[in-house]
Order: sequence, then C-alpha cells, then structure tokens
Amino acid sequence: MLLITGSYRILGDRPDGDTVHFTPRDPGFWCEVPGQHRVKRDENGGASLRLDGIDATETHYKGVGPDFVHQPLDLGAHAARDELLSWLGFTDVVQDPEEKVTASTPESVPGYILTSGADVYGRCVALLGRGDPPEVGNPPKPAKSGARIDVTVDMLHQTANQHLLYLGLVYPTFYSNLFKELRADMAATTQQARAAKAPNSVWLHDVTTTGAKIDSLASLTDELVLVPKLFRRLADYVRLFGPSLACLPAYLAGCADEFYVPDQHDSIVGLQHVVEVTNSTFRMNRPIEDLVFVEK
Repeated sequence: MLLITGSYRILGDRPDGDTVHFTPRDPGFWCEVPGQHRVKRDENGGASLRLDGIDATETHYKGVGPDFVHQPLDLGAHAARDELLSWLGFTDVVQDPEEKVTASTPESVPGYILTSGADVYGRCVALLGRGDPPEVGNPPKPAKSGARIDVTVDMLHQTANQHLLYLGLVYPTFYSNLFKELRADMAATTQQARAAKAPNSVWLHDVTTTGAKIDSLASLTDELVLVPKLFRRLADYVRLFGPSLACLPAYLAGCADEFYVPDQHDSIVGLQHVVEVTNSTFRMNRPIEDLVFVEK
C-alpha cells in the first residue's frame, strides 16, 4: 500500500464512523494512489477518506430520495463516529443541527494513511493511523511518505479500522483490493466482536441474519440495526416502492452488486442470492464477512 503522511481535519465536514477528511503534507502524493479512480481533492489539497474494510451505520445517506436518511442513531451510528474522532485525537467536537463540525480541539491531528486506491466517488480508501508511520527496514525506522509498504497484520492492528471493528462499532465490508491476509484477520476480529457484544456494539441489536419485518421507512431509520450495504439498498427500495418486499429480489438483481463467497470460484451478481425474502421479512443467509465485493 502507498503511505501518505499528513493530518486529519474535521472543521466544516460531517465525519461519520467510516469517513473523515485528510490533508497530506505533500498533496502531490494523491497522484501516486493506484487504481482507475482519481482522488478528488479540495482547494487545500485535502480529500475525503473511506475507511477500508469496514462500514459504519449511516448517519446521513441520500440515495434516491430528496432528503437524507439514517440508521438508528442511538444504536451505533453516533457511537462509531464519536469513537473514531476520539481515537484520532479530537476532543470537544461541536456540531450544528445538520451534524457539520463547527469547532474541535485541536483543529487538526497528525497521522498517516495506507491506501491501494480510490472509490468511484473520489474518496481515498485507506487504513488510518495516528502519530508516526510504521517502521520498516533493518534496522527499522519510520517509513517516509510516498513509500510502498507491505502491510502486515501488526500494522493493521495499529489502525482505526481495526480498532472500530474490535469494539464492534462497525460492520466489516470487504472489497477485493484489500489483501486476503488482512481480510482474514478482520473477519476473525468481527467474529470475536459479534460474540462479545460490547456496549454500543452493533451486534447487540443486529438483525441482518436473524431476520426482520419492514412496516415503513421508519423501521429502517429508527428501529432495525443491519449491515449498511443492505440498509442502503432497502432504504432506496422502500422510498421508491413502499414497504412490501414482494419485488425486493428483482430490485436487488437490478442493483447488480458483484461479490465473491468462499465456496465459489466465480463471482456472484446481485444481493438477491444472499438475501431471503419470506412474506414481509428479510434476512441475509450469509454473514457479511463472507462476502468480498468487487470495487467498481
């Protein structure tokens, strides 16, 4: 992965549990990020980061509707955001009614990212570290910005991504760009967190595989805790067609999410292959850590 050093800044942004803003010391390194998508930079050379390998419950998702919707805010969404900002080093964070940050102490904190690409929206997909970058070489010394690093499991364990997953505040959501060894370790961490059900954990209330009924959009926004990838599909579906799930399999087929599962060599297209609909209830028949999505 490409190492970039810089600082995290949140003033004027709406950070959540898996998205935060980062400004490199040398913005020119954005040009070195591999992959088909370019990092979208602001006027100060900063960019939005998407935390690799995890997905926090939504605090403001727009999708097909004119207004933002969210997952239950007091059942994980705000806890993940607050823990991420605290772990990075921000205190006394003040937000307006629309959750835009108006003040923080300090205004920025130093850190580094490890990245292998950007997503279709121009966000850099990264592992987030704080303080000095990891040490490499013999004798070991902190790596320099712009270096290409073979990321180890030990390095993964020093990141915000792994920290949030360990506490059970976020779901795993893997894409094929993330190294297999790192995915395996994050999957094991997920299983431990699911069993522990720590305070504020999404696993305390998760209904993704146990199943649930949708009576209205409010079922998704105020009551049910589930994998954000599936929430986004369901929220759009309900806003377009209402709460009846009769056409959900066809809708999921049209969304054409492509992914791999452990026991099949070929990729699968469409979440309808892993989401069961029975009468008015839905459930995923595989744990989310089994799925490896293809980055578009």
